This record gives sequence, C-alpha cells and structure tokens, in this order.
Amino acid sequence: MVNNVELFSDAKASKALAPRTREELLKRAKVNYEEQPGDLKAVIAYADALFNSHLFEETEKILQEACTIQEDPDILYNLAFVSWINGKEDSAKEFYRKVVKESRGTPLAKSAEYELWKMGEHIKAKWLEK
Repeated sequence: MVNNVELFSDAKASKALAPRTREELLKRAKVNYEEQPGDLKAVIAYADALFNSHLFEETEKILQEACTIQEDPDILYNLAFVSWINGKEDSAKEFYRKVVKESRGTPLAKSAEYELWKMGEHIKAKWLEK
C-alpha cells in the first residue's frame, strides 16, 4: 500500500492556489515524473498537480499508470473519482468495487460503498441497515 502519500489535495486549498503557482507546481511535478519513471511518489505527485490544474483526462491516465506500479486502494479510489468526473460511470463503479473488495471494513471501503450507492448500485452494507 501507499503509505503517507496524500492523493488529491484539499479542494479548497487547491482552488486558493494562484494560477501561476498551480502552473509552477505542475511543471515541477512533470519534470520529476519524467526524470523518475516508475517512481510511485513522482507519479502520484504529477497526478495531484494535474488534478489541481483541472486536467482530469490526463489525471486519469497518470493514475492508471500508478496502478500498474502498485494497485493500491487509495489510488483506485481516486481513479474512480476522476473516471466519474470524466463521465465514465461504469469505470468508476468498477474501481470503487475493487476498493471495497481490497479494503473491506476500512473507512475507505465504506466511502467507496457510499459512492456506489449514490450511483444507484444496490449494495449490502452494514451502514445501510436500519
């Protein structure tokens, strides 16, 4: 699993970044990504910078690359979210299901179950029981 790697910054903090700062962070992350192929932290940092720059199609591609390095529930969750943003609901559901399967009983799995439920999927989750 990815330890201590924050995926996707806080949305409010991201929005507060000046466009120039966002561009500089993206350029720096891209350089690190290109200089360190296969380095998970560099790949995640680049995905985060792309996301903060609202480049969601590219973010999705880079997160898919991250999954080839290490398929981690945190990465899958973010890949599901970006897939949903990009209008790929079926892919998003597939990734959320993987998160639930790979991290049963964790807060992340419960969050993925909730996202599936919001998309209209019928799930059996304890938190849904009355």
